[in-house]
Amino acid sequence: MTEPGVGPAIDADVIIAGAGLSGLSLAVALLDAALPDDTRILLIDPRETLSGADRTWSFFDLVPHAFESAIAHRWNHWRVRNGGVEALRSAPGLTYCCIPGERFYEIALERLAAAGTRVEIMGGVTVEHLHDRGDHVEVHTGTGVLRARLAMDSRPPSLPKATDGDKDVHLLQHFRGRVVRSTEPVFEVDTATLMDFDVSQANGIHFVYVLPFDAHTALVESTFFTERRLPDTVYEEAIESWLAQRLPQAVFETVSREAGVIPMSTAPFDGWPSPRIVRIGTAGGHAKPSTGYAFLAVQRFVHEFAPRVVAALRAGGYAEPPAARSPRTTALDTIFLSYLRSHPHRAPETFYRLFERVPPAVLARFLSDTGTLADDLTVMRTSDSPRLALETVRAAPLLRRRKR
Repeated sequence: MTEPGVGPAIDADVIIAGAGLSGLSLAVALLDAALPDDTRILLIDPRETLSGADRTWSFFDLVPHAFESAIAHRWNHWRVRNGGVEALRSAPGLTYCCIPGERFYEIALERLAAAGTRVEIMGGVTVEHLHDRGDHVEVHTGTGVLRARLAMDSRPPSLPKATDGDKDVHLLQHFRGRVVRSTEPVFEVDTATLMDFDVSQANGIHFVYVLPFDAHTALVESTFFTERRLPDTVYEEAIESWLAQRLPQAVFETVSREAGVIPMSTAPFDGWPSPRIVRIGTAGGHAKPSTGYAFLAVQRFVHEFAPRVVAALRAGGYAEPPAARSPRTTALDTIFLSYLRSHPHRAPETFYRLFERVPPAVLARFLSDTGTLADDLTVMRTSDSPRLALETVRAAPLLRRRKR
């Protein structure tokens, strides 16, 4: 869209650093937002081949999005276990969903390929840094410098670490999982286990997460909320122990594996470091700090942001990104993370009470950042309200920092 002789030579109108969930979702959203035919999008990713075989995205199906056809599994019931009892929940018209990474990539890449020369994916290339030069962005890669009107940065951020004097909470949600298969039908196909706390808590807040894909096959993940990652053997032994305890008669083979780390921090994310550079995905704070849920937040963000980008390209300016979440939900996340840091031993009981006492649809909206003020008040009133009210006082310095 650059006029001859005007400004620097532009390699692409929009360069997206990273072709994962957020990068591909934004590229698809830009096409859906009537991106002009003479506009070019370039996605740059260090992987030679794009595949999501080692990941899944799960969420409560609350918001329409462009990847409905990628949903492979739905569960009408979900449970949380603690202290030998379980809360089994459901709500009319509400399901817990799972999108396999392979299916997401397949649909996104097909959609981008249909756009022809307007979209290019450059694989096997690492974006090293971005420089906003005022009227364009320089994208420094391992193979040279490219120029764009606008740049979107979805590269994974450095994981936050607590330092001396740091008042913010810096936890990590880290996990390893296996898709396992048994010759015998052993899984409840209509029920997802979101948190099973009846496992060892010796290494910090710990639960097992189970998504049954059919009666023989399930994803089983060992998940921790702690300040540091653990040796691989800890996760693997936890999965083995859970399978032996819950399904002692079954023999399993491992079909595939996945692993991940999600920051759970009260420190603010700088999602807009300069006018022409916007951070997206985890780098932009789109993963909910208190739960790690990201898929719906990314879809809401790109749906709102893409028309702004198209308008900016038409006008020759830049696009202000929407907020990752509201001040209200940010404050609640801050209070909850402060509570987990202060009382990690109470986490299993607190999560269990949330699922046991809060109406399922209300809690699903609350966990997904789609709730109302009334939903938030219901959660606060029916959960561990006296302790959380006290934590609001303790978290006041963190809340003041977030407002700066």
